[in-house]
Amino acid sequence: MGKILLFIVLATAAATSYWLYLNLHTKEEYVHIAGGITGERYYQFGDPKDKTHPLNFDLIDPECAPEAILTKILYGYHIMLDTREHTPKYAGNSIDCNCCHFNGGNTLGGKNRGISLVGVTAIYPMFSKRDNKQISLKDRINNCFMRSLNGKPLPEGSIEMDALVAYLAWISYEVVDAPSLPWLGLDPIESTHVPDPVAGEKVFQMHCVLCHGEKGEGRKGAPPICGSNSYNDGAGMNTLPMLSSFIWQNMPHGQPILTKEEALDVASYLIKCPRPHFVKPTEIKPADKKTEVNK
Repeated sequence: MGKILLFIVLATAAATSYWLYLNLHTKEEYVHIAGGITGERYYQFGDPKDKTHPLNFDLIDPECAPEAILTKILYGYHIMLDTREHTPKYAGNSIDCNCCHFNGGNTLGGKNRGISLVGVTAIYPMFSKRDNKQISLKDRINNCFMRSLNGKPLPEGSIEMDALVAYLAWISYEVVDAPSLPWLGLDPIESTHVPDPVAGEKVFQMHCVLCHGEKGEGRKGAPPICGSNSYNDGAGMNTLPMLSSFIWQNMPHGQPILTKEEALDVASYLIKCPRPHFVKPTEIKPADKKTEVNK
């Protein structure tokens, strides 16, 4: 009886220690491990020892939206997943939003979770260094359409734009008042390594060709990352800090195993690939009728 009791005590202690290991992290550590599928709980934002500003929330499933806005939310979600099918007049290549924003951006970032969009509605309008002006969320969405999708801007009050903004507002609903949103964006890789495109080509041949093709032209299930059907030279992914960080966090897809140095090398190689040139439109056609986004 005593041995059984001792075993129970030891097992309980081990389970408790494991729970603490999983749940007590610094902000950076938790952002790194916590992103995931819809419904996964972000246990506590910030220093676990500081209870002043705890933030507990669940990632919100698009299908849980109220009936009055459900159709709009789901349309925005499906545009994220299959952009070419739902916005054929505006998407100019074979890339979908989901290629960078896994699960429609409804993650907390980190390893193998793509670029998060949870909370993005709380940070706009904001100043854009690239545009050298204050931009709205709609402006930012259109930047993606014109650059990453090498296409045309959505009219401001179009049903497509309305649905995208509504979807982003829905998945951001629980964190709009958060003190900060550390999972947004991609931090540059911290390394003293000098990127080497020659070494990067070897990394590409070893780890990337199987999915993206010999010349980065893309294959079924994997987007083109080079050539005329890829993002243009004005896209964020055509910059070394963003591309290398995305590669290190997410590639190969499903099993990101590259070192920081390998990610920097292969990114420097891909930036030298031929791709369309970004031409900023001189005029954006206004929408015939603006619609209010329901939150």
